[in-house]
Amino acid sequence: MSKLLVVFVHHDDATPVAEALRAEGHRFTHLPSVGGFLGTENATIVMGVEDEDERRVMDLLERVCHGREVEVPLVLLDRLRDWKAETVVHGGATVLVADLARIVRI
Repeated sequence: MSKLLVVFVHHDDATPVAEALRAEGHRFTHLPSVGGFLGTENATIVMGVEDEDERRVMDLLERVCHGREVEVPLVLLDRLRDWKAETVVHGGATVLVADLARIVRI
């Protein structure tokens, strides 16, 4: 069975991820997006992969994507009265993996 990967990547990692995926011959769609918590730019990468390629893609993401500590904007701190942290780890990648019956390229 094939897999659908939906990858949310920090804006600064988006180009290196795209270049690494292309270099390994993967096909994907790269969409600009905005994160819901911090409201900052990121990228959403959508791709279908065969089961045997899933681990290689995950390894690539772990190699290329990096978390970074960022300050929580004051406007959020005002809204989140119970929130204690002034910084959060932001970036890296969040990957959603779903089973696909098949991949059809037309």
